[in-house]
Amino acid sequence: ITSTAGPDGTIEPTGTVLVAYGGSTNFVITPNVLYHITNLVVDGSPVTITNDYAFSNVTNAHTIEVYFGMDEYTLTVNTPFGGAVPAGVTTNNVGTPMDVYVTGTPYTDGTTQYVCTGWTGTGDVIPGSGTNYSFILAQDSTVDWQWETNFMLNTGVSGAGSVDVTSGWQIAGANPIIMATGSNGWHFAGWTGDVPPANTNDNPLSLTMDQARSIT
Repeated sequence: ITSTAGPDGTIEPTGTVLVAYGGSTNFVITPNVLYHITNLVVDGSPVTITNDYAFSNVTNAHTIEVYFGMDEYTLTVNTPFGGAVPAGVTTNNVGTPMDVYVTGTPYTDGTTQYVCTGWTGTGDVIPGSGTNYSFILAQDSTVDWQWETNFMLNTGVSGAGSVDVTSGWQIAGANPIIMATGSNGWHFAGWTGDVPPANTNDNPLSLTMDQARSIT
């Protein structure tokens, strides 16, 4: 029986092994660290991969060949908005340096805005903040990009006066407090727009940014 092994592993015994007619013998296959068996071929045909292959009742010559490849792991990247590089599921060799980042942030849809704030993950991924991250892949891992929601707050004045909160994006759930001040000869008369009916005469006005709002 002739046994051969490709690089990155061994088969024992190796080379030419003499077996008595009707006898049996066993071969032990050992990949190197960070490698695995990719193909086991007996008499020219692939067989089920195993680390321990036996020939029994040997009545003719045989060949056994084994091949190895570097261990591979998957990286799964998820993002609800924008884009990600890499995206979806990729398969990479163990020890591959991974540089992942998100694109298209902030993403604006009318009066709602989404901003990437960081990531969570599993495997080799340590949660953090920002829009890019680098790590070494040594096991199946995931990256889940995290996004924050903002709503537009538009503020305006009818008549002569001012408000102390300018128009702009507000984090969802924020509670801006807006003070209206009349110019000389003018006084505060109330609020119109996206204001709860019970609060139209409040000054200052406290809002909850659970939606986009426009107030005057």
